[in-house]
Amino acid sequence: MPASRRVTRAVSAVLDLAPHHGEVSLTSLIQAVSEDRGRPIELKMAELPPGVCGQWRQYADRDVFLIQRGLPAGDRTLAHELGHLVLGHDGIPVAEAARERVEVASSDLIGYMLNQRTGCMGPAGEDAEQEAEDFAALLLYRLGRLPSDRSSIIQVRLGEAFG
Repeated sequence: MPASRRVTRAVSAVLDLAPHHGEVSLTSLIQAVSEDRGRPIELKMAELPPGVCGQWRQYADRDVFLIQRGLPAGDRTLAHELGHLVLGHDGIPVAEAARERVEVASSDLIGYMLNQRTGCMGPAGEDAEQEAEDFAALLLYRLGRLPSDRSSIIQVRLGEAFG
């Protein structure tokens, strides 16, 4: 299924922030998004729980993308987390998600132990995950087709539209 218009617009908006000279990379795009938002985005490698490739953590003063160490497709995961951010996926507090599944611990203990947010576990969580995946796929596709000199981005977009 092709990416939704919302995803396509989000990818285009991110690419519009790309530097006009020099190489355009995923990390340079993340830096550009950070500057545009006026809010730092940190990239960190981490030992995440089994089955978790990446996480977007929101703090009062910054955002952090955690990427599983040794992941073979780190760029895809990084683009996926960027998708959550630019598409406005807020997720729900981890403590709230845990309360729905845990009966042994008190809500105060859960809140203390899990004082952070998790991505997209709410009622629309599966849709948000698919949207972030679509964003990552389209962003990496377009990024791979960008010439080293961004001045011909219009040619790339015309090529995508008309084959």
